[in-house]
Amino acid sequence: MSALFWNDLLRAALELVFPPRRVCPLCGGDTRDSQDSPGGAVCGYCSRLLAGYAGEPACPCCGAFLPSGAGQAAEPPALCPDCRPGRPFAIARAVGPYEEMLRDAVHRLKYYRARWLARPMAMLMAETFRRYAVFTNTQGLVPVPLHPARERWRGFNQSALLARVLGEVTGLPVLERAVARIRETPPQTGLTRQERMNNLAGAFLVREPERVSGKIITIIDDVFTTGTTVSHLSQELRQVGASGIMVLTFAVARQTKRM
Repeated sequence: MSALFWNDLLRAALELVFPPRRVCPLCGGDTRDSQDSPGGAVCGYCSRLLAGYAGEPACPCCGAFLPSGAGQAAEPPALCPDCRPGRPFAIARAVGPYEEMLRDAVHRLKYYRARWLARPMAMLMAETFRRYAVFTNTQGLVPVPLHPARERWRGFNQSALLARVLGEVTGLPVLERAVARIRETPPQTGLTRQERMNNLAGAFLVREPERVSGKIITIIDDVFTTGTTVSHLSQELRQVGASGIMVLTFAVARQTKRM
């Protein structure tokens, strides 16, 4: 028998006696003893942190959390300032606020090209998907598209990576080619709400309306900040006949002031 066979056999025997350390994708801790997260996706500490987020008061529409340190609201929170004028989607939800470990995970995936993070991040999004009964009505997943030039530069579309895993877990079709980003836009960071709206005007085109018309669609993205991007995309989907729009992201920005 080859040396490779004996090396593989020795490695398997050692892993049986000394199980390899499974690293938490959020904090880098050991997940072997985690009983809180399905499949040990994250360590016990991070699982408890995420469970705490799930109990925090948030905007009923976009899911934005109250400012950090605001405490528990005595009454259910009202719509946040961004949602009061109305939204073209019914509801948006996220795993947790865009801060600390969740923000770091997004940055590692998007800017440091840690593509392996897409799967554990999407598994956490799947838990959020199952937590809210409204998502069970979903008939298709649409990842927010990148402009082809941006996707070539990055090497992937992080929203599509997340959507593919969610599609595997939920059994829902991922409509990657249904919508295209036809205009490259400057970064949204630092822009006002109106500037963000103007920046994205005409950025999306529904190329396969027949795959969207008459269906309830859940848009998938990594981060929900002001919601301008998913609002524009929602409008385009509604114009071709989508019967309902929801949004699921990995993280959502906290509100900067009380709602």
